[in-house]
Amino acid sequence: MKIKDCLPFLKHPDSDAVPELIIKDEFLVEKNADKKYPITNKMIDFQGSVKSGDNDVKKGRLFKLNTIFSKYLDFMILTSIFAGGGVSFMNVKKKTKQWIDQVTKDKTLFLEPDDKRLLSYIGPDNCLTVEDLASRNVTPLTEDYPNLNASHEQLPIRSSSFQNIISFFVIEHVKNPRHHFSEIERILKPGGYIILSGPGDVYPSHRVPYNYFNIIRYGYHEMFKENNLELVEEYFPAKSWMSILYLCYTTMVRNSCYNKNQFTKLLQLIIFGISLVVSPFFNLAALLLDMIMPFDKRIYSLYMALLRKPSNSDSQKEKNPSG
Repeated sequence: MKIKDCLPFLKHPDSDAVPELIIKDEFLVEKNADKKYPITNKMIDFQGSVKSGDNDVKKGRLFKLNTIFSKYLDFMILTSIFAGGGVSFMNVKKKTKQWIDQVTKDKTLFLEPDDKRLLSYIGPDNCLTVEDLASRNVTPLTEDYPNLNASHEQLPIRSSSFQNIISFFVIEHVKNPRHHFSEIERILKPGGYIILSGPGDVYPSHRVPYNYFNIIRYGYHEMFKENNLELVEEYFPAKSWMSILYLCYTTMVRNSCYNKNQFTKLLQLIIFGISLVVSPFFNLAALLLDMIMPFDKRIYSLYMALLRKPSNSDSQKEKNPSG
């Protein structure tokens, strides 16, 4: 979404008042007020947390190679059959697309759109994207910047302004998940839908130290009830054996212990190369085991839910069931 098209949806993060915002000299400013937010590479920075350069990258060719890999290839491989448990992320993409086709018929708020391919299903002009770059270890490429850099616990979005919201693996990276749920409920129009993706009960830590929670389905259900959100459908992209495979893959291939020095980084590169060859076979084995073994919804790495906010007509029907 172009910056000028974002303005009707925006407010200050710490106020519910509706401001009159304009763009002036590479800043988003409010008329007759001192508040202003910088605009960097077509992104409105509500946090001022954007850093330039890769100052924290360790020295050495392998570490530089790792940085390039993280920015360009990591997510693509992780969500494919060439990563152990990668089928689960393929299922996330497939289900998200199905729900997008099912419910998104208006402007959409997309929180943490890591999988840029999903944006093509909605259309960039129909989607306002928000990321919290302060909770990321690797800053995205400038061409991948979201429309807004803002906290997911204090979103600078006006109340009841979006018919559709996608919360894509946000919940584990906010310090208070309840605040995040109350925020997206506030922003959602009555009768609107939320497409939620998040960790299950055995999802490994990632983006440390900005990973605070894993939530089981009953915890999700409680937050749905607290915000009067109707659970339309829930989905488990990874059943037990696929979840176990992803844990093993993360331990063997994506272990942070490899970041100690050049030798351990070389060891990781060798193990990663082997994993590209064997992962398709392990994914197939995990799929077959999950088909054979009953799934009791107790061991799962990922969780998805399609939620609906009751409309005003729903409330009237409850008060007057005979009418």
